[in-house]
Amino acid sequence: MEGSRIRILRTGQGLSLNKLSAMTGISKSYLSILEREIQKNPSIIVIEKLAEALNVDVDVLIKGRGRYEAESDGTGIVKLQLEFSEKNMEPEKYKRVKELLEILNETESR
Repeated sequence: MEGSRIRILRTGQGLSLNKLSAMTGISKSYLSILEREIQKNPSIIVIEKLAEALNVDVDVLIKGRGRYEAESDGTGIVKLQLEFSEKNMEPEKYKRVKELLEILNETESR
């Protein structure tokens, strides 16, 4: 599991480590360890708690794809960026998707 997914989803929803810790019952220090990828294999119970708190399928945290639910303004864009990561596609396609996301982000902020 990539810890950056947790960080992107958490910050995209405006959650601090303290708030996510309170929502999940997972210590702030362990969440930080996961986000910094010091620990890469949390238990399924931890993953399920995170998925529930972040409003995503477990697959989103494990594989980077799955069902997304936007809870606040702008999170749809953040989650799309998660699904369309640079390492999963050809450079030219990534460039086009990134440009599209930037256009959508501009449109949303108006």
